[in-house]
Amino acid sequence: EQGGYAAFQLRSLIFMPTRNIDHMDEESATLLSRNKKVSTEIIDAKVMPAETKKEKKLSHKFIAFFGLVLVQGAHVLFFRLSQSGGKYEYNTASAIAVTEAIKLGMSGGLWWRDSERIAPPTTLFFTYTILAFAYAVNNQLAMYLLTNMGTGMLSLGKSMAPMLTALVMWSLFEDERFVQLQGICFILLTMGLICLFAPDQKTGVVAPLAMGWLILSVFVSAITSVINCRVLQRGACSLHMQNMLLYSQGFIFNLALYMSGLNATGMSMEHQGFFDGYDNFFVVWVLISQSFMGLVISAVYKYGDAIVKCLAAAVQSAILLVFDAMLFGYSFNIQSIMGAGIVIATTYTYFAEALPQLQKVKAAEKAQVEKGAVMKQSAATRILRAGTAVSVGTALFGISVYVLTFYV
Repeated sequence: EQGGYAAFQLRSLIFMPTRNIDHMDEESATLLSRNKKVSTEIIDAKVMPAETKKEKKLSHKFIAFFGLVLVQGAHVLFFRLSQSGGKYEYNTASAIAVTEAIKLGMSGGLWWRDSERIAPPTTLFFTYTILAFAYAVNNQLAMYLLTNMGTGMLSLGKSMAPMLTALVMWSLFEDERFVQLQGICFILLTMGLICLFAPDQKTGVVAPLAMGWLILSVFVSAITSVINCRVLQRGACSLHMQNMLLYSQGFIFNLALYMSGLNATGMSMEHQGFFDGYDNFFVVWVLISQSFMGLVISAVYKYGDAIVKCLAAAVQSAILLVFDAMLFGYSFNIQSIMGAGIVIATTYTYFAEALPQLQKVKAAEKAQVEKGAVMKQSAATRILRAGTAVSVGTALFGISVYVLTFYV
């Protein structure tokens, strides 16, 4: 009788594929373990799809990350090689407008091949209007800073971006989670970048106005990165349609900056032709690399987050040290070598350890929510989030007022 009952239970397990093996009683689990073929089939059916999906998501994030490192690094190299005597012989606003047009055409082609034809909501359109304007102004500001303080000091300022981006994401969105190791990585990354790009004390003095614009640029970069990331991940319409919204309006804003003369070169359409200076071989490659970089960044936002973008920029900066020594006569010192090592090691730790920990935390919270649990923040966490948001907003307002004092 016991053998017949056991056989009945085993048959029930075989012909009930929807049964959750995580909630089997001890006797059923013991019987199932005696039949390796049955257990393998059930485990393959239940466990492997989830693991495969997780691995696929991580692979997308890695591909987007390393693609951004490659494209962004090439863009910086071409950008440096396109300068003549440390100045731009071409109009920077027209160059950005051309890249926006190229990216718009590429996104339009990808959208045409896609089967999704969902129209974007009005709120999404105006969100991208704000983002396009912010990106257009910030791009010209970055080019202006590069002609007034050099790449080393600008990169030093950008080393604040990872930590600032993390603070903005955590303070603005309640569903964002950050594990302790992530915070450690952000601190180490910032310290590594400071070591990597710390200027020589004799030549590292920067004008107060330029420093103010630099800090403001970093704030704008962090905030726009977070907003763009969240908008893309919501998926109100296809990724290609959202890119078209951003690039089409970006083209219009940059064209307006070119016509008005409000750009890094300070020349309007009356004093400089749209394609003047484009006979430089490296300018063409700047346009091409800038176009591809926008699409890769969109992929990073879709499959990762804004912090992955900052980490990619950090690794790219470390790798560029080698090219600086080979092409531009940059000399290494023990400080820069240590900074590069810290950046690369921290990035590896972030991907290999911090991200898996974060995924486990999110998975555990999701499982509790599915079981009916209500996730509530503690009063201390809410106060800390609000305090962080207020601090970031106050700092942004203060630096804006400081910059305006130079023009009023």
